[in-house]
Amino acid sequence: SGDVSQVKGRLLSRFPLILLASLLALPFWLSESARPPSSSQNDGTHLPDYMIEDLSIIRMSADGLVRHQLFAKSMMHFPDDNSISMENPRFIDVASDKPAIQINADHAKMSSKGEDVYLTGNVMVLRNGGKGRGETTMTTSLLHLVPEKDIAKTDKPVVITEKNAVINAVGMEMNNRTQTTQLLSQVKVVQKQGR
Repeated sequence: SGDVSQVKGRLLSRFPLILLASLLALPFWLSESARPPSSSQNDGTHLPDYMIEDLSIIRMSADGLVRHQLFAKSMMHFPDDNSISMENPRFIDVASDKPAIQINADHAKMSSKGEDVYLTGNVMVLRNGGKGRGETTMTTSLLHLVPEKDIAKTDKPVVITEKNAVINAVGMEMNNRTQTTQLLSQVKVVQKQGR
C-alpha cells in the first residue's frame, strides 16, 4: 500500500500536463493562419472547410533550438463548431533541462477554444529517461485533457510502465496544479525483479 502511494505520487512529475497541453497551441495557430476567407454559410452539417495532409510543424526557441514538433497524417478544421481533428498525431516536446516527452494517438479532437482535447485509440505517452530516472510509458485508449484546469483524465484502463514496476488501473486523473495523481479503481502494481 505504501509502494502504491509512492508510485502514484511520482506519476505527475513523470508526465507534466503542461507539456501535454502544449499540443494545443500548434494546430490552433495553424488553423488561424490557414483559414480561408469566410464566404460560406453554416448549413448545420459537420463538414471540414479545409484539410492538411502529412502535417509537420516544428516550433523553435529564441536561441534556434527545436522545442516542439507536431506530426499528423491529416488535420481537419470544422467550421460549424470550430473544432479540429487529427489522424495519427505525434507530439514531441524537447526541453534542454528535462527528458523529452512523446505523445502518440490514433486520433485527436480539439474543441473550438482548446478547452477540451480528446486523444483516442492507441494513446501512448513516453517520457525518456534522464537524471537518474528510467524511461516511463503510459498507455490508454482515451486521454481527456482540460488545459485550463491543468487536468488529464480517463475512465479507461491505463498501464504505466517504469523501470522497476508496471501499474495497471481503471481510471486516472492527474492534476498539475495540486501535483496529485489518482488511480481510480482496480489498481495493481507489479514490481519487476532487478537484473
